This record gives sequence, C-alpha cells and structure tokens, in this order.
Amino acid sequence: MKINSIISNISNKVQIHKMNRLEAVAKKHLQVHGNVINDDTLREIVNARITIGNFAKKNNVKVDIYNGSYILDDLCSIVEENKVANKLFVTVTDLSDNKQSQTLVPSFTFDTYVNEKTGFIVVNKNNEAKKIYRYIESSHEDTFIRNLFRTIDKLTGDLKGKKAK
Repeated sequence: MKINSIISNISNKVQIHKMNRLEAVAKKHLQVHGNVINDDTLREIVNARITIGNFAKKNNVKVDIYNGSYILDDLCSIVEENKVANKLFVTVTDLSDNKQSQTLVPSFTFDTYVNEKTGFIVVNKNNEAKKIYRYIESSHEDTFIRNLFRTIDKLTGDLKGKKAK
C-alpha cells in the first residue's frame, strides 16, 4: 500500500514538472498581447499554446498574436477599421535574424475555413521506375485553431525559405 502511494506521488510530480517545462517553452515562443477579440478565441489559443510553442521552438521562431486593431493608428478610416474587425494580427519572428512576417487571421471560433490546394503530385505505380505526374485539386475545411496553425506554419515557411505544406 505504501509503495503504491509513493509511486503515485512520484508520477504526479513528474507530470507536474513536464507540464511546467512545456508551459515555459510556450511562454517563451508564444505571446498573446492585449485584448484578444473574445473569450472563445482566447480559450482556443490557450488550449493550443503548448502545441504552437513546441512548433515555434522547433523552428526557432516567436509567435505574437494581437487583436486586429493593433495595426491601426489614430488617423485610420472606418473602412480600415472594418477590414481588421474580428481578426487577429499574427506576427512570426525568426529568432536567428529577427526577420518578421505577419498576416491577419479571422477570429471566429465556430466558423470553418476552406483550404484549397491545387498542383501536381508524383505517383510511383507498382514500384516501377516510371513516374506519373497528376494534377490534383483538393479542398477541405479547417477549424479556427487549425487555420491559425496553418497560417503560422505558412509564415514560418516564408521566413525560413521552406515551402509550406
């Protein structure tokens, strides 16, 4: 009985240490600034912070997420305000050379966002040396957090010179 409680206690401490370490990585590589549009958006980002933080650490980048109005100044027009309404301003900074890439991302968590791809793929048929090129058109829907992550991946690829998936 006593050994089980000791093992359980050690296991809990290991899990707590692991979560604290992952949280520290997320804080270093992901920052949410100011007032994000709404509570649902903030909740989704907070739930995905460890995944985004690990991705940013692996690629040596820092991700900053602002309310869309962050990019506006005091002299902007109503048209400009409407363009950034209900959007997030996402900035990805390469930590090795401080280059930045940024974009606006819609912040509605209950909407789905269509992702379309077109292009050629290489198909090897039956282990033959002959390669067949096929043109594909694919379309699928992303959730808010998947759309945000895909955008961060694309911005990181633009900074690092890699082609985004």
